[in-house]
Amino acid sequence: MRFTWRTSVVVSAAVLLTLVVVRAQDPPPGGRGAGGRGGPGGQTPAVPQISGRPPVDPAAHDRGRALWASQCIGCHGSQARGSETGPNIIRTKTVNFDRASFTPGSVLGPFLKAGHPTQSGKPSASFTDEEIVGLAHFLRERVNDTMRGSALFTAGDILVGDAKAGEAYFNGAGGCATCHNASTRSLIGIRTRIATTVDLQQRMLFPGGGGRGRGRGAPPAAPNPNAVTVTITPASGPAMSGVLVEQSDFYVTFRQADGTIRVVPTTGAKVVRTNPLQAHVDLLDRISDKQIHDVVAYLENLK
Repeated sequence: MRFTWRTSVVVSAAVLLTLVVVRAQDPPPGGRGAGGRGGPGGQTPAVPQISGRPPVDPAAHDRGRALWASQCIGCHGSQARGSETGPNIIRTKTVNFDRASFTPGSVLGPFLKAGHPTQSGKPSASFTDEEIVGLAHFLRERVNDTMRGSALFTAGDILVGDAKAGEAYFNGAGGCATCHNASTRSLIGIRTRIATTVDLQQRMLFPGGGGRGRGRGAPPAAPNPNAVTVTITPASGPAMSGVLVEQSDFYVTFRQADGTIRVVPTTGAKVVRTNPLQAHVDLLDRISDKQIHDVVAYLENLK
């Protein structure tokens, strides 16, 4: 079967044998659930999210690299970090929401199909599904290359901000003080608890670490206050809730308090996700590089 950005996530039979499945009506053929479609100029795409570092398919990546070289490199550069004629797209909503989705190209595809300039003049709306998936994997790898753990990652001097400006942003436009104050999630002494300034910045931008409470393993000894939880209310019957493990267009997988893993079809059901760290996720959409450096400089002094 040819993989396209429209392909839904399929739960394998081997996995289903180990899970408690709540049966319900099958989803309509070709239908789409909460995956949503959106672009950088619209609302935040409501796509299922992958925690940690999303995988990159080498073959798809190489196809995407060839298309990038012929259609995109002139504006956005070889590493998608911009050039004299085009912007850095590593931190754009389109790239990062696509990178975090279970289906590569689910956000990038609609954006390109709506029309975007190319260096050859070829309409981006004419890109095939296979080409879009290739570009999605190519861009996943470019973002991964900027992260710690990558062979290409080099930690530079990030203490280049203005601590006073960072304090003003923290207590004002950034909205950080709404949660982090003397009585709630206090950051007093935070710098003494984190080894390096790079780690401090990473914790500020991605406070959930690799998993944000998800996973198929046994529940932790103590509840994770930062775990992403989900509540599913079916068309009939009681609501169910637990720690989110995985979400596709048609199913939600979650772990109940007793450790039981359940897979629930979402057709006709209301699904509500709750992420205690959502404010940090939203912050990435609006904070500038200068503001990041300013806030890090402020937090560096909280010893």
